[in-house]
Amino acid sequence: MHVKGVGQNYRVLLLLRHAKSSWKNKELDDHDRPLNKRGKRDAIKMGKYLKKINMIPNAIVTSSALRTVETTSLVCRHCDYDGPVEVNFTFHKSGVYSYIRAISQTPVDRTRLFLIGHNPELEELVEMLTHSSLKMSTCTLVQINMYIPNWSNIISQNDFRSEIMNIWKP
Repeated sequence: MHVKGVGQNYRVLLLLRHAKSSWKNKELDDHDRPLNKRGKRDAIKMGKYLKKINMIPNAIVTSSALRTVETTSLVCRHCDYDGPVEVNFTFHKSGVYSYIRAISQTPVDRTRLFLIGHNPELEELVEMLTHSSLKMSTCTLVQINMYIPNWSNIISQNDFRSEIMNIWKP
């Protein structure tokens, strides 16, 4: 997998808000809500689209919430991603800095990182990294190009350039 322009000082960050969840069972804890039919359909569409445009990540970190794990599973299956998926137990209701920590801990050889998580944290992360305000409805995918030599620079270097390159919605 080669991406034109991806090199030593260029990283691609893909941010996906989980697909639409079910509110059918009001007794379920928020963490345990599954996807509804539309959510499953949208996650499959997003996976197929990533494959079609050859935007397959080489590292994935997802929230531990059921709707997010289900979204991740469907996207991975339909984009033919077959690598490991890290489940992050701090993404759900722990704030935007849990995402920053996950990004900063990504190995340097992984140039295309995919985070699947929740709002408002993902919208805050987009704004923090790009200085652009963006509303992310369910299953919205944002591609941010980050001009940094290493993912850990997200913490140590606060003057790097990053920009929103694409926004996809199912």
